[in-house]
Amino acid sequence: MTICIAVKVHDCLVFVTDSASSMVSTDAAGNQVVMRVYDSGHKLFNLIRGKPISAMTCGLGNFGNSSISTITKEIRQEIAMGGAGIDPEDYTIEQVANYAYGRFNALFAALPDPVRAASSFTFFVGGYSTAGAGSELWKMQITGAASLAPQLIADQNTCKIEWDGQPDACVRLVLGISPQTMNILTQAGIDAADALILTQKLAQSSQAQLLESSMPVQDAIDLARFLAETTVSFVRFLPGANTVGGDLDVATVTKFEGFRWISRKHYYPMGLNAETNHGA
Repeated sequence: MTICIAVKVHDCLVFVTDSASSMVSTDAAGNQVVMRVYDSGHKLFNLIRGKPISAMTCGLGNFGNSSISTITKEIRQEIAMGGAGIDPEDYTIEQVANYAYGRFNALFAALPDPVRAASSFTFFVGGYSTAGAGSELWKMQITGAASLAPQLIADQNTCKIEWDGQPDACVRLVLGISPQTMNILTQAGIDAADALILTQKLAQSSQAQLLESSMPVQDAIDLARFLAETTVSFVRFLPGANTVGGDLDVATVTKFEGFRWISRKHYYPMGLNAETNHGA
């Protein structure tokens, strides 16, 4: 469980993730129970080192014995060494997203049936294709019920805010409705198709206009961080475990400066290691 925030404007793409990794078990009644939460998870990555492309994840934190962080770095290495069939000097965001999806989908399919049935996995890939004038944002989702191949959710000309993980705070704050609005309407006897239309109209009419497509990079960073911090505080006061928390990792992708860490946790003092990239 986590929060992933993407803010896409004309000048940049900002990714923010928290660091909470929840260890979930199933009780005798078949309900999922959070056993413990670690606050040092890595969910944000430079997917091709030195290039303007980033990735972030939420949902399932590991496939078998390998964490998503380790698998993502394996994907990065495969691309860099030519094993992915992608030229790291001439690529599209779609190519990278599709390759990552193939790797993750195969690993997910190899999990035991009970794990797959109870799990979901989301992965975002965003940035600039080699020949791209603007950034793109792609999203893939894999669950026990179905797999959604990478979808282009924001093309080069589209600016938007996107979130996933535990969306309650963002839905309430930005869209002005509850995530349960459609369920409430259907429970009240409204047809599902009509309930969906009504929910969409409510969200459109009550949406807060927080995003400006021409906002500077720093303001896009501040907006993304604000939404993530709000989610952390919101979940803190809800009943149950603090399943969103820890340090926030923040990165930007711009056309000319490429991938840049804005804020990043380290589990060792930076002065002990001369490397400045620290694994990206």
